[in-house]
Amino acid sequence: MKKIISRLGSHIVEGVEYPNLPSIADEYGMSLNTIYKRYSRGHRGDNLIPEKKRKNYVKKIVKPNYKYIIDGVGYKSKRQACKINNINEITVRKRIERGWSLKDALTTPARFHYVVNDDAGSGTAKCVNVNGRYFRTVADAAREYGLIPENVQSALKSGLTINQALKLDIRPTRDSFYFEGNFYRDKEHLCRKLNFSTTLLRNRLNRGLTIREAINLGSNHILSKGRYNLTILKRDPILAKKPAKLYFARTFINENKRYKIGITTQKVINRLSAEFQRYKILKLIKETLLNCYLLEKKILINFSKYRDKSITPEQMDGYTEVFDLPENEVENIKSILDNNLKIV
Repeated sequence: MKKIISRLGSHIVEGVEYPNLPSIADEYGMSLNTIYKRYSRGHRGDNLIPEKKRKNYVKKIVKPNYKYIIDGVGYKSKRQACKINNINEITVRKRIERGWSLKDALTTPARFHYVVNDDAGSGTAKCVNVNGRYFRTVADAAREYGLIPENVQSALKSGLTINQALKLDIRPTRDSFYFEGNFYRDKEHLCRKLNFSTTLLRNRLNRGLTIREAINLGSNHILSKGRYNLTILKRDPILAKKPAKLYFARTFINENKRYKIGITTQKVINRLSAEFQRYKILKLIKETLLNCYLLEKKILINFSKYRDKSITPEQMDGYTEVFDLPENEVENIKSILDNNLKIV
């Protein structure tokens, strides 16, 4: 290849004459093969060297084409300005229509810029009372509390009170409720206030307890002793005498036949349907909660060797009450429940 290159003659690159291609490659720190390939493709003169590798190359500075510049920040459109400033386009448009500048319309500090006739509308604006403080309009109240007037107006139209719209009171949801005179947005809100486990409360409510009964059971999970704590039941006679049901059912878990024993103060069908798609109630006893607890506890202890330990608390509530029983033990439990016998 050297003989071929030597016959190619001199070349002028960026005003400098080079005797051959190797001398150009050395000057620009490029491989001879790269220079030769560019030459073979028809490149001559300056084009033998890629533009960015030429000595006289100057990087082109492309000036952005901004339509709006606010506080030194450029925006190509109002939509981009709204997106970057995290504000609704409609809000900005309405503000501009009422005489706001684009800069003011995009600003959302604790207090909003006020312009004359900003609150002008149908003429039906009314004075509002917020915790004893009077404001000429809802918009004035919204600005006082650092909120967007349009959002507050929309909240009021949806049925919220002025305090709820201004985020001074908790907004109600379909999960909101009152407990012992206090309003809670949902069960999680209650648990945060009481420093109580949400999962534990939900599981106990699913078993038919009231919120107060669930909380009185304490924050510790009750495992091998069944669903209820004997100490609590003896201490609370009203709870102990509450009507309850002890059920013995056959079900399928991961296509494996298993047996479940449990207590509920609700309908058994509701209790089982919450955990199993397929089940059949084999035996059912209606007694007081205390008596159901005592009988269940004895069965759990006496048949503990058949408990399916592969079932975890993540899979279901009452996981300690699932058994892999042989048929003779199934009949044994049914007989015990039929006669409500004491197990020794």
